[in-house]
Amino acid sequence: MSAAAESELEFRAEGDDAWYSVLVAAQGERLTVKYVGFSDNLDEVFEASRFESFEELKEFEGRFRPVSVQLQDEECSKAVEGLPVCASHSFNGFDLRFYDAVIEHVITERHSRAKGEEECLCTFILVWQHGPGAGIMMEKKIENICLVQSKEKPDRNVALFLERAKEKIGKKCAKRSVSQIHPSEGWAEDINEIDRQDADLGGADNYLILIENLEKDLSPSTITEFIHQQTSIVSQSYVFASSSKESYARGAIVLSTHKDLQVLCKFFNNPGHIIISSRGRPWVVARNILWRDISAPTGTCMLKSQKKLQNGNAGISHELKLAYSGTEEFKKAKLLRDLHAEFTFHLERLHKRLATEEKKILQPSPASV
Repeated sequence: MSAAAESELEFRAEGDDAWYSVLVAAQGERLTVKYVGFSDNLDEVFEASRFESFEELKEFEGRFRPVSVQLQDEECSKAVEGLPVCASHSFNGFDLRFYDAVIEHVITERHSRAKGEEECLCTFILVWQHGPGAGIMMEKKIENICLVQSKEKPDRNVALFLERAKEKIGKKCAKRSVSQIHPSEGWAEDINEIDRQDADLGGADNYLILIENLEKDLSPSTITEFIHQQTSIVSQSYVFASSSKESYARGAIVLSTHKDLQVLCKFFNNPGHIIISSRGRPWVVARNILWRDISAPTGTCMLKSQKKLQNGNAGISHELKLAYSGTEEFKKAKLLRDLHAEFTFHLERLHKRLATEEKKILQPSPASV
């Protein structure tokens, strides 16, 4: 779809959460937001690839709306209790910003006509809905109040950009589903990348696979023994320290050859089984699992570590086992694995929200520049 001409809209800025009049233009996978009355260096450019979920994109869409209309003196009767409005507030006498509010109460006064024109003298008690005064009541006059306009149809520029962003999110969700729940295709991409790097740089020293959702009391030696028992691979295992509030631990398996990596990935990818603990907790392989030239981690960041298992020293572990497809154990393990993937996805969204909130505090708003 071709780019549309600039649209005049209201935009709720991420920095200070205030509403600003803006000009919006979509071009390809970018949406440019220009603040009316401010320097061009405050323009914001949003990339379609920045969004990780449809929920995040929906929140971004809600930051755009038609320009609110100033309430006129003769329109005072429109400002009734319970009406959502957009109102201005001056923080230091000249720094005027607009935030959403709801009219809590109206103190009506007889309008003046002293100057030949109708002048509203009523007082409006507002409750701020967001921004620094969220939840606080404040008195305002009619000149501070604007009527919020309904969205009859989505703006063309915003709609074009949202389409691009939805396509990006769809691809990310598909890749995330493959890599976290059925990770074989995602691993294949990473392994092929490692092959290319090895060809360019003469081979890798070590390969690292990160594992999540381990039992907190699982020992590295148990992991090493189990891997050797199932695949005959000699590896080095680690279990990372975890918070007392976390219900699971994370770990790592270090391999010295690319061949071992391929064998172990094939073992993990096997759709006919899932690795579980004796309590039924399934392993979850992290999405980004492969690194080159890994040196052995130091003990300062590890709970425990286990040296490479030598042939002949392998014991048979009863703390880990395989749940086979078709069994009740497998069904429960798959549900738990999917639940962990959903939790991880939710955690990613929380991290994104944290970054957004930090940005609001650390970066100045257009009005404060």
